[in-house]
Amino acid sequence: MIVLDTNVVSEGDRPSPDRHVLDWFAGQNPLSLFLCGPVMMELSYGAEMFLARTGSERYLRTLRKVTERFRGRILEFDGDIPAITGKLRAQCDSTGRPVSIPDAMIAAICIVHGATLATRNVRDFEGLDLTLVNPFERLE
Repeated sequence: MIVLDTNVVSEGDRPSPDRHVLDWFAGQNPLSLFLCGPVMMELSYGAEMFLARTGSERYLRTLRKVTERFRGRILEFDGDIPAITGKLRAQCDSTGRPVSIPDAMIAAICIVHGATLATRNVRDFEGLDLTLVNPFERLE
């Protein structure tokens, strides 16, 4: 199971997506790829901000497609995850490496589900107890 971070999901909607990301996606079983509630929130926020700025529903349409494509594979922020998120944030703060609330939420979801996180922002998640992969790096 691989949870896609916002920057990985949104890369596919760019006019010229990163070749490494496209190659990485081509090597994945689509049914092993998941999203999570905080990523959906970030995608929705971006789409709504774009609409407010430009009047274009382009990213809202993309969000609807993504929601449909991942139906049944969107992991929620529930159960023990809020408490684990708080623990992660406190641990990071106490070591002088604060983590954002959305990133802590995403990390906690991955930890609870035993999922790998696919993200460009590997440094944001270093020191947390989860497996990371960066699809923006060249495949070996």
